[in-house]
Amino acid sequence: MSIYKEKNRKTKELIQTSFIKILESKTFESITVGDIAKQAQINRGTFYLHFIDKFDLLDQIEQQLFADLGNHIDELQSNYSSTHTFEKEQEQLAATLFSAIKIQSPLLKIFLSDHGRAGFHLRFREAFSEKVRINLEKNESFKATLEVPMEYFLSFITSAFLGLIEQWVQNDLDKTPQEMTTIYINIISFIQKTNTKKL
Repeated sequence: MSIYKEKNRKTKELIQTSFIKILESKTFESITVGDIAKQAQINRGTFYLHFIDKFDLLDQIEQQLFADLGNHIDELQSNYSSTHTFEKEQEQLAATLFSAIKIQSPLLKIFLSDHGRAGFHLRFREAFSEKVRINLEKNESFKATLEVPMEYFLSFITSAFLGLIEQWVQNDLDKTPQEMTTIYINIISFIQKTNTKKL
């Protein structure tokens, strides 16, 4: 990497970290480009060399966050064994995601708070749902046995999982990723047992 590109990368990173720092105490709507430039100790012109506006800045940070979480799922998928059951795959997927969420928790806590931009929950859910869909469609046995429309199944799974993530983040990560995985699996098992009893 050339010195020029490295300098640009560091400046862009500085702008992003400065912006996130401001978000800890101010709402997204109230933050100005001037605030960000002042925090980063750069001029407004330098900011506009890297981002169109504060919306573009936040979009890029969010997309990187979603991509990082997605990469964890892709890495896990590449290591799946054909002998794994769907339940085992879900357990491994949950464990991987909770570990990734722990790493990203400072950022998620801000974005999920009142300081984040409106609609983050929906954007997070959409990105997560799409990645899970791609993951599940690679499992032939799952597709063959699924008895409900895929979009409804995804809606349930993603809503349940993201609900647990939000609660965990709000609780300042009071559980380990493995403990959260156990909670997730136990809830799913409880629902299955309850439905079986009703039948």
